Amino acid sequence: MGAHLTRDDGRVRLRPLRADDADDIVRWRNDPAVAGQMFSPAPATPDDHRRWFERMQARGDRLEFVILADERAVGTIGLGAIDRGHGRAQYGILIGEAEARGRGIARQASELLLDHAFDDLRLHRVHLSVYADNAPALRLYRRLGFVEEGMLRQHAVRDGAPRDVVVMGILRKEWREPLTSTPKDE
Repeated sequence: MGAHLTRDDGRVRLRPLRADDADDIVRWRNDPAVAGQMFSPAPATPDDHRRWFERMQARGDRLEFVILADERAVGTIGLGAIDRGHGRAQYGILIGEAEARGRGIARQASELLLDHAFDDLRLHRVHLSVYADNAPALRLYRRLGFVEEGMLRQHAVRDGAPRDVVVMGILRKEWREPLTSTPKDE
C-alpha cells in the first residue's frame, strides 16, 4: 500500500506508516492524554515499534497511515483486522500532537479513510471500540455516522480500573448520510 490519500483542499493527507515513523509514534503513544485512551500499552522504545511494524506488515490485514496536516505529521489512522471475505475492518485513530486536536483534522482524516474503506476496498462495514468516557471521540464518531451497537460493561482495565467500552459501526450504505446534515469542518 503505497498510495497517499488526499482531500481536495490538500490540508489533510494520509500517507502510509513507515518504520522510520517510530520516534513520533512512541512519543505520541506515551503522551498521557493519548495513552489513557488506548487499549494496548505504548511501545517502550522506537525499536519496539519497529518490531510491531514488521509483524503488522507480515500479517497483511492492516492499513496504517500517518495523518499529515499542512504537511506535518500529527497522528495515525488505520484499518485493522481487515476481513475481505466478510467485508469488514476495525477503525482506529490517534491525534498525537496536542495542537492538532479540536481542529477538525481527525474528522477530515476519518473521511479520507472511510472513503477509501467503502469506495476503494469495497468494504461493507467498519467498526470500532472506544472507552465510554471518551466524549470527544464519541462525538467525532457520531458525526461521521457511526451507530452505537452496544456497551461492553467493565470490558477493559486501564490504570487498574475497569472501564466500559462502546462498540460502534457504520455500513457502506450509511456512510454519506450524515455528511449532508452536519458541516464538514466540525
